Amino acid sequence: MNLPTTPELSLYQLTQTSDPHISPLTVSASTFREWVDTSMQFLIDQEIQATIWAKLPPHSRWWTNLETYYQEGLAEQIYRCTMSRSGGTAPSRQGSHGTYSSQDNFTPIVLETSSQLRREHFCLILSPQLCNLILAQEQIPSDEDPPSGLLEPTILKVIYSFNPTVIQKLLTGIKHLITITDTTPVELLGNSVLPFPLPSTVDTTLLTKLWTQFLTSGSSVSPNIVPETIQPASQKSLTLGEEFLKPLTRELSTPLTNMKTALRLLESKQHKRDIRQRYIDLLKGECDRQNTLLIGLQELLQLNQSLEEAEPTVHLEEVVPGIVSTYQAIAEEKGITLGYTVPPGFPPVACPNVWLRRILQNIIHNSLKFTPQGGRIAVQANLKSEGVEISVSDTGMGIDTSDLPKLFDSFYRGRNALNHRVEGVGLGLTIVHHLIEQCGGKIDVVSQVGKGTLVKVLFQESSD
Repeated sequence: MNLPTTPELSLYQLTQTSDPHISPLTVSASTFREWVDTSMQFLIDQEIQATIWAKLPPHSRWWTNLETYYQEGLAEQIYRCTMSRSGGTAPSRQGSHGTYSSQDNFTPIVLETSSQLRREHFCLILSPQLCNLILAQEQIPSDEDPPSGLLEPTILKVIYSFNPTVIQKLLTGIKHLITITDTTPVELLGNSVLPFPLPSTVDTTLLTKLWTQFLTSGSSVSPNIVPETIQPASQKSLTLGEEFLKPLTRELSTPLTNMKTALRLLESKQHKRDIRQRYIDLLKGECDRQNTLLIGLQELLQLNQSLEEAEPTVHLEEVVPGIVSTYQAIAEEKGITLGYTVPPGFPPVACPNVWLRRILQNIIHNSLKFTPQGGRIAVQANLKSEGVEISVSDTGMGIDTSDLPKLFDSFYRGRNALNHRVEGVGLGLTIVHHLIEQCGGKIDVVSQVGKGTLVKVLFQESSD
């Protein structure tokens, strides 16, 4: 792996060269600390033995859970990374109030002086079962550490990843930054980065338990929780509150209960092969459902990132054709006619490009799921007195009248979805509804069983 040898190497920028690209999340320092603490508590609760690399602020509260993890006897190794100032020595902070000073339990690693790395903090968890990266970069220009040494109230851009390729690249980058001292461990002097291979796939059961831990610990799944005093007033953000978190907790816990029951029944030697196979199929189905849910939540987190680099308005004629074309192959394979009508010259709508794309993608995807072979789906834009309307109509199976009021509830799946065993977790339209509300728009659904569905979204015209 070719890495720059300059001490100005940025670990954050290194993650941005990954394929696929990882979008950062904008959070406060306290949220970053919560994520680190929750991850460490998860390792303790699950009794997972791991090697930890950490570069965190020096205050003791940042290191409490790592210290607890070590005391539990689970840590294979904890490398505590600090910055060198001169002569290859770690910075001295003995005079700082509340400074964490334990040198006995953690192995000190001195990293080269770098103005880029000075702004970066990370916790890297490495084990054969689970690899996890939490990397933060301060978003305030500073040549020195913040005066308090605690980061607050600094805004951070955070990368959260379970991708072993990204983690391997970052670990290699850290090794390139190590300053060799008398205390540098011998095992870090060789070419090998790890004595064991990182897991090639994410264990969905472990990931589900980790998500549950985040929810029960009080951490929010919404990453844009920067305090209002420092968040730009003009920045749109997708906020999901208790009405989302409560059903999410149920959605995570119910399949876990089902899986535990199936595992307990499988332990019995009295069941016949066909019954045991039914329990195995139940386990596979629940694991697949949890994986789908986690993918949906990951998409939600990506949507909920800072929109500083996104255009606040968008022209429909610039977006709709591309989105429809991406679904043409799927429509043709199912024997469905898919087309669009977007007259040129419409005014721009007040909705970020990335959100509009997700809104249309989810609506069209739903229409494709519920429209049988030989059906039609039409996407059309119209100029109304209240704004710009975009509609998606289909000749699908339709929605029962009793299901319409609950259509945008988190994780709700209507009768047709359940009766026809249509895959999904009931999160797509919830996301659509929240995004449209955040844009100041409106959504209306008209449907009749057996005759199709019409979804109309009204956006405000942009004043820009």
